[in-house]
Amino acid sequence: MDRLLSMWFLVVFFLVSVLAMRRLSNGKDIPIRRLQGLDAIEEAIGRATEMGSTSLFIIPGGPFDAQAFAAFDILGYVARETAKYDTKLVVVNALPEAHAISVEVVKEAYKSLGKEDAFDESCLRFLSSGFTAGVLGIYEREKIGANFLFGSFYLESLTLAEAGHETGAIQVSGTANTHQLPFLVAACDYTLIGEEIYAAGTYLSRNRAQIGSLVAQEIGKYVGIGAILVLSIAATFAGS
Repeated sequence: MDRLLSMWFLVVFFLVSVLAMRRLSNGKDIPIRRLQGLDAIEEAIGRATEMGSTSLFIIPGGPFDAQAFAAFDILGYVARETAKYDTKLVVVNALPEAHAISVEVVKEAYKSLGKEDAFDESCLRFLSSGFTAGVLGIYEREKIGANFLFGSFYLESLTLAEAGHETGAIQVSGTANTHQLPFLVAACDYTLIGEEIYAAGTYLSRNRAQIGSLVAQEIGKYVGIGAILVLSIAATFAGS
């Protein structure tokens, strides 16, 4: 029975994804639940631009996993927005491989807007040992107007978020590490919770294949919630 249910779920997931992609290919739009945290990114960059301050993007030193790649998608969007408004962007990485990818992501963002000459690689910084202390130093030296924290955070989350809050910057964060979410929610203005960080790249890129997959996941989520409610009620009445 478990295998049959898994098979049918996979078939339905595949069909919904294909139908959504075909609809997008025909020029028809599919409404997607908008994440408030993503709308706040533009607001934060706009504020930093008005203040003549810096936008800071932090990718922590957790495992180099799906969260890191989700952060790269968001970084690309932030870099395009800051390049559009000529706002200074500083990117900090704790992993060498993440730093190398970040350089290419930001460079491509500037290139897409025809602003290759404005790209300054020195604004992308790799901090290995003493990562948290290094970021706190950037808080002190740079005038931060917008602070973005995305990726796999651990013990450093509260320190970075609280110190960022003290600078008066608008803070937008996101992580799938549930043990660190309470700290980011408490100290940041907006937080992408759990799976929202993975969906962020889809919202921003509008890639057809990714949107099709996201629509299927959303439908599956609501079907699952409905099934839990129905079966819970049925079990309750059966027990009584």
